[in-house]
Amino acid sequence: MGVPYFKYRTDTGEIVATGECSSAEQCYIQMDDAENEHVIIGVKADDSTQWVNEEGSLIDRPALGAPAMASIVADGLAEVTFALPAGTMVLFNGAAAVSDGGDFGFTTDVPGTYVFELTPPFPFIRRTLTIEATHAV
Repeated sequence: MGVPYFKYRTDTGEIVATGECSSAEQCYIQMDDAENEHVIIGVKADDSTQWVNEEGSLIDRPALGAPAMASIVADGLAEVTFALPAGTMVLFNGAAAVSDGGDFGFTTDVPGTYVFELTPPFPFIRRTLTIEATHAV
């Protein structure tokens, strides 16, 4: 069984490498950080869900307040709304917009499935939002 390690950027806390080595010495040898200040030996990390905060602790990355799925009536009045951090890129049908930190709001009078890719600034976790708009009764 190997010795787990991870390497991270001290300016952002983003985990940039993870793995296992046969020994702690081998981990340090394999890292291309001369001083190894960004390397943590003996700890497993998941770059998709974790980061290193300002205090140097490995913690979970925050999730957006957006649901993965939502449904509304396609009546032009019903709305899906939630807050987005400033700098979040919202991609829909090939068009992109960047949030200024206000609320995301969506309403439609056309039934269908609407898929949004939400890419917030680090350390937030990306999210795909699917909205089902059903016929008004």
